[in-house]
Amino acid sequence: MNAHRTTTADDDTAAADDTATSDNTAASDARKLRLRYLAAGLWIAFTWIGEGNAPAWEHALRTLVILLMLPPLLLRANRQLTHKLYESARPGRVIAQLITARIVIITVAFGTSILLGRLLDPGAAHPPVLPAIGFALLLLSIPAQIRHAHRTRARTTHPAAQPTFSAPRLMAVKLIKVTAALVVQLLLTPYLDNATFVVAAALFLTTATLGPTIHRGFLITHPATQPEEPERVAA
Repeated sequence: MNAHRTTTADDDTAAADDTATSDNTAASDARKLRLRYLAAGLWIAFTWIGEGNAPAWEHALRTLVILLMLPPLLLRANRQLTHKLYESARPGRVIAQLITARIVIITVAFGTSILLGRLLDPGAAHPPVLPAIGFALLLLSIPAQIRHAHRTRARTTHPAAQPTFSAPRLMAVKLIKVTAALVVQLLLTPYLDNATFVVAAALFLTTATLGPTIHRGFLITHPATQPEEPERVAA
């Protein structure tokens, strides 16, 4: 009888521990998700400001170029190289390829936006401060990317089994967002001298607050596969 009670108590304790661990994991994931959308909001606001004295349609066009280039290129490269990282016996080389691909894609997207701004308004002043700051921040993110890559490789579940972002869904939502921002700025410009910064702040707040709420709508689950996993060497 006492043994049965002891076993039951142990089971209850284990269940409580599992529940607490699950709750802590969920809270940690939610916090990370909020931070990701906070960073995304800052990035979109930073992109929208760009040339502060440019017309609203130019802000929208340059931002749209970046948003339409990054999801299809960046998500595909990230998915392919993350799968390769999980299966590779030499993770260091794949991590270098992954980070290089991200830096190249982001630099090309922003470079295209900057070049477009030069072509649309060649007579305007184009200070290099903002592009330089953006590129410096991108380089400063490399240590965090390396840590995240090693954590991804340490997972027991193959990345192919994890939900991934849908590029078409992201692009559709961002198109709606940029169009709405353009309309708002056109309406505010006659009344506000700093309408660009007001719209940038609105983009930041919208992304940071609504992003975590609608995050699941951006995800797709690929069909389950049973790939033969090669022997891995510990990183």
